[in-house]
Amino acid sequence: MTIPLVDVAIIGGGPGGLALTQGLKKNGIDTAVFERDPVRADYVQGFRMRIRQRGIDALEANLPAHLFQAFLDTLGIAPTENLALDETFQRLENASQGSGDPEDTHIEKSVSRITLRQILVSGLEDIFHTGKRFERYERLADGTVLAHFADGSAIRANLLVGADGAGSTVRRQLLPHLKSMDTGVRRLAGKITLASAARHGISPLLTEFNTNIRPRDGRGLMITSHRVDASAYARHDLIGSEDPDHADIPGFHFNNSTSYTWWNTAYDTDELGPDAVLETLDGAALLETLLRHIGHWDERILKLIRHSDPSTVAFLKVKSSTPGAVWQSGPVTLLGDAIHAMTYFRALGGNTALYDTGLLVRELVAARRNGKPPLAAVNDYENAMREHGYEAVRSSLSAMQRNVGANRPLKAIPHL
Repeated sequence: MTIPLVDVAIIGGGPGGLALTQGLKKNGIDTAVFERDPVRADYVQGFRMRIRQRGIDALEANLPAHLFQAFLDTLGIAPTENLALDETFQRLENASQGSGDPEDTHIEKSVSRITLRQILVSGLEDIFHTGKRFERYERLADGTVLAHFADGSAIRANLLVGADGAGSTVRRQLLPHLKSMDTGVRRLAGKITLASAARHGISPLLTEFNTNIRPRDGRGLMITSHRVDASAYARHDLIGSEDPDHADIPGFHFNNSTSYTWWNTAYDTDELGPDAVLETLDGAALLETLLRHIGHWDERILKLIRHSDPSTVAFLKVKSSTPGAVWQSGPVTLLGDAIHAMTYFRALGGNTALYDTGLLVRELVAARRNGKPPLAAVNDYENAMREHGYEAVRSSLSAMQRNVGANRPLKAIPHL
């Protein structure tokens, strides 16, 4: 059996893997991407992503003009004003918990992860392969890499890129001693459509602002919104419609065509209950658990939680990579969460993965077109990726410490 050869094989069809594929294709570099799941229906996929300039720049560089325009046209509209309230619904003045770090966030822009994926897979039909569970790779004597999949197939590549997320199988083989850490923080998040919020008389202070509920004691609650411009979405075929791949999944969570308000809150381990119990609860039971915990808060806040769609609520252990790993460059490299997974604080994860793709495409173009030694190109990419990626991990952890531990110290937060 002849094993096909591709210049760059990418493991993982998330935003980073797909954006890299688009960038390589745009620059005429032979590539293919392999994804385990036919449909991305993990819990996080149903939420929006706050967009930053670094992510926008990478997408502009990697996408053909018509797809980048579709991305711009279908960006969600987020609130531009911030508001802080205590648990009695009293406004707090000068209550900012900003990081003090330079920001490149477009506070008014957010992107549905589902819509972003619809854009990123456009035009990749011949090189995007689903149902491919990566198992292992082997380095061959000629300097190429052979990637093996669970279905018995294989692909040979000059460069193998692990873009397969925080649980990366590629990373486990390349860096077997590098482990992720459990921060001890436990998150709940949920959504309510703006139409439902209006029907239930939810206060505009919870739908028109980026609102932080900061109780005098206990953990806070962050609230924001994602508004869809239906007329803009209608110009781009399926982009903006409810994804047909999610049509058989009940509830609102995987609908990307409806405007909504989104909230999230985080607690220390065991504060809401034992992990072993919380992990068994469905969305409705998790809402009841949270409402029991904050039942003394103002009814206007409780009403938002109470009427949230249970399909959008889940329990999440917040984990992080351990920054600092360095390795000898070779024909296998890593991208995005596969090497620098981080907490959701500061909205750095997805944008950092996209930024990685811009760095890697630039280096591979220099190697394929301008005679730069391929190993030097990979090495320069990895040095730049580690510098910005590890800093993002540390910044994300610091933001988590400030926000979750603002009124009550956390039991154990790693100091990096």
